Amino acid sequence: MSTITDTLRLALLNRFIKGEAKIPQMPEAAMRIRKLLDNPMTSTEQLARVINGNPPLAAYLMQFSSSPLVRGNRPCASLRELLDRLGTRQLADLVLGFSLQHLFSSTDALLQQAFRLRWRHARERAAHCAVLAQRTGLSMDDAMLAGLLQDIGSLPLLSELEHWPQVSRDAATLEGLCESLSGNLGALILTRWQLPPAVVECARQYGQWQREHDGPADLADLVLLASALQGTHEPEAPLPAQIKLGLEQPLATLRQELADELSLWKRLLA
Repeated sequence: MSTITDTLRLALLNRFIKGEAKIPQMPEAAMRIRKLLDNPMTSTEQLARVINGNPPLAAYLMQFSSSPLVRGNRPCASLRELLDRLGTRQLADLVLGFSLQHLFSSTDALLQQAFRLRWRHARERAAHCAVLAQRTGLSMDDAMLAGLLQDIGSLPLLSELEHWPQVSRDAATLEGLCESLSGNLGALILTRWQLPPAVVECARQYGQWQREHDGPADLADLVLLASALQGTHEPEAPLPAQIKLGLEQPLATLRQELADELSLWKRLLA
């Protein structure tokens, strides 16, 4: 496994250096909304027309009409009202999150299955991030987006594997390759997309459970803890991210404490 991983890492890096490896572009729907939001002349009516032209996206956004993301004490009755109450950053992040599921498509059924599994884990991680943000006071918008994007480096890896038919498609091999290569590739993608440095850093720190740093808790701490909560492993001592966030109880205990809130966010992000 280590030989395969090293070979693929070198091949991928070489192809990226030469500009031959495909780096996914930001999804078209997300780019279109961001351009509209960057234009000070864009009205709520224009945004609503564009979004309503994509019924699945409109339905996805309306799921958040009564969520903690939306300012106010009552649910939004229409898409226009939702757009008025969402911040531009929140809207852009939600559209990007919705669009990510369409970034990868393969005729290789096992690679497509691997992507679907990792996308499901990404949505669950974003749900954990939202709950942890509520507990810790960190930005919920940033936390959800960073949770969704932490493992985006798996996309170019799975795409590259289409050209490596000799690499086993068994689940353990694909997972191992994604786990080892996702961080660096994800940081490259998110830098190309010009996302905030804190979000890029979350991807770069993928799987770095013992990460330590000076200063207060940051977004990468929160996303690392969210990822740890998704697993079943119980560390012997609190992770550095737990200590930074002030959540040093055993992970099993923390999972129980977050269970009710987590179920809501999982439904929203499903």
